[in-house]
Amino acid sequence: MIGLGEPEDARTGLINAGCAALGRALAQPGRVRAAAFDLLAADALVTYACEAALEGDDPDAELDRLVSIGGDT
Repeated sequence: MIGLGEPEDARTGLINAGCAALGRALAQPGRVRAAAFDLLAADALVTYACEAALEGDDPDAELDRLVSIGGDT
């Protein structure tokens, strides 16, 4: 669960949760309902992380940081 700590921690938690949901979706190839739900969850979580990054002092740097986290998974 994502706590109410620093905003950067929340964004990191969102992007990590999104990557985990994407991984679950990719692990279930084909027309699997659970995979579709995981894909929708991944999309929402990554979107929320990006929206939160835009509210910070340096959105470009924060978006770059989130992309680098997501690219590692």
